[in-house]
Amino acid sequence: MSQPEPNPTMFTPAYAARLLVALILALLATGCSSTKLAQSWEAPDVNEPAAKKILLVAMIKDPVTRRFFEEHFVAEAKKRGVEVIPSSEYIPQATDHDEKEEIVRVVRETGAEGVLLAQLKGVEKKKKFVPSRLDWFPDTHDDVVFYDHYYRNYRAIYRPGYVGADNYFNMQFRYFSTRSEKMLWAGNTVTKNPRSVIRGIEQIADEVISDLKSAGLLEGGGLL
Repeated sequence: MSQPEPNPTMFTPAYAARLLVALILALLATGCSSTKLAQSWEAPDVNEPAAKKILLVAMIKDPVTRRFFEEHFVAEAKKRGVEVIPSSEYIPQATDHDEKEEIVRVVRETGAEGVLLAQLKGVEKKKKFVPSRLDWFPDTHDDVVFYDHYYRNYRAIYRPGYVGADNYFNMQFRYFSTRSEKMLWAGNTVTKNPRSVIRGIEQIADEVISDLKSAGLLEGGGLL
């Protein structure tokens, strides 16, 4: 008897880690790569100064994948003038995140004024139909002659339609103040057909850091 397929809505930490490993190992070449902040929320009436330093906690059990994500996110944030500290430097094993004392210790050691949690929430594959088209060379110019006209139209290329698919990687981010321990911001990013894993992480960092700065929660100069 065949085993039932896993329910995509039931995500375990191990399943999420495997998905992110697949993202890093596979360079998807279908369509164009893009990342956007699909939804965001910020707490009203925030009465505390913008953070100068925040701690990034990628909720990924695989240590290599976690470190890879955090390092490239941190590097991109630095370009934007924001200091982000990777939690993997202080807590090598993600399972240690289960203990509150470990997180409290790292926050104290780093002096972080905020904590940003990152988690892969799933991968969606959406089918699409690409219609047929005819690529041809323009033939309406002053010096066109019979042979040129014949040759250009003979080389017209018909491209038949086909059914393809787009891949969407969904990530969830939650930002907490270490002063009040309250959630001050939340956002979800969607990355479509990432051709380069590193570039995908850079785009995600750009979207998240930009929105946090726009909300007045982060200090920093840089390009944004």
